[in-house]
Amino acid sequence: MSNADARGGMREEGYVREFDSRGEDYHRAFAVFLAHTDQKTRLKGWIDEAVAGLPRRATFIDAGAGTGQVTAWYVDAFDSTIAIEPNPSLRDELARACPTAEVLSTGLIEAAPSRAADLVLCSHVFYYVDRDAWLANLEALASWVGEGGMLALILQDPGTDCMRMLRHFTGRSFDLEGLRREFDARQGARFESRIETVPATIVAADPGDALTIAEFVLNVLPIPTPIDRADVVRYLDDHARGADGVYRLSCTQEILIVRPRTG
Repeated sequence: MSNADARGGMREEGYVREFDSRGEDYHRAFAVFLAHTDQKTRLKGWIDEAVAGLPRRATFIDAGAGTGQVTAWYVDAFDSTIAIEPNPSLRDELARACPTAEVLSTGLIEAAPSRAADLVLCSHVFYYVDRDAWLANLEALASWVGEGGMLALILQDPGTDCMRMLRHFTGRSFDLEGLRREFDARQGARFESRIETVPATIVAADPGDALTIAEFVLNVLPIPTPIDRADVVRYLDDHARGADGVYRLSCTQEILIVRPRTG
């Protein structure tokens, strides 16, 4: 019996799959990820509290709304919603999920919302923005925030198990604190900023599910060179598999909060 068979049928052969966000493989892998993590639940709890604390709830902007899953949570909490999504295949699902939202089909830099927002949400979008353009995109997002409002820009904490795995295999990482300092250096007179964290964990008992989740995480950016699946299996066994045979990976989220200064 092979090692793969002994571990419950985990398929080690070949390379890590590269997902197209419009394809079925991506959606299936995303579903496996969501089924084994509390990330979305904990994030929703944080946003719920943030929304409840806003002095008014006239306009919500979801910047990079994707299929509208998160957007739909808050459509009814605000008088109006603007959803920004440049991907046409995702916009179809977005329109179905949020039929009352105004949909803008441009990128973040090109978008020109017609009114200031009480909440601008940008959740797990900056992975797909070139690092050299992060500051310009953040400045654009901040410019849409009205008096008393806030921007919440969300990425995974660079110290999580998932991001350590990404660095191990690709050499890449994301640093919101560095972006915050750059932003403060240029915009600190107009805006105040801070970073909060929302803990989250992935728990998978099935080795095949653990491998699928690892592939999903490694696809956060285009994979620069092929990665052997067998190497990922070994990494998971060495760094994520507990004595009980269950795989656990931290996926805590960082939230960069930006608010206009008052007075």
